[in-house]
Amino acid sequence: MIDLDYKTNTELFNKDAKEWATKIGKDVKNTQIRKFYDAVLDLSQEAKNISNDEVKSDILPFVKMLNSKVAYASTRKSGGSNLINQAFVSMMQDCINQIDSKQKLESFKLFFEAVIGFHKSIEGEK
Repeated sequence: MIDLDYKTNTELFNKDAKEWATKIGKDVKNTQIRKFYDAVLDLSQEAKNISNDEVKSDILPFVKMLNSKVAYASTRKSGGSNLINQAFVSMMQDCINQIDSKQKLESFKLFFEAVIGFHKSIEGEK
């Protein structure tokens, strides 16, 4: 399980993100990961200037809806292989299911950003 509390998990944006980028591997293109990151980024931006109660009622349902989008993407194929793999599905579900506040959403966004950075370096390896 991914601990999204960066105050207690000081390796969230470093070691943990790199491990998940490695698990996701080259099977998943960075463009697919970016699609989901962009959705998380949009939700995080919407949450910035509203109260935590408003986040719970107005933003959280759309965060949880990402689970269905991940499930759908896991069944789609391109060039004979799935668009996303099970490691990406697991990472997303684990993080999405923990989000219950503005702070957790922000932590997820930052963790996801770190995963993308590490994944990009893995994707570029020959």
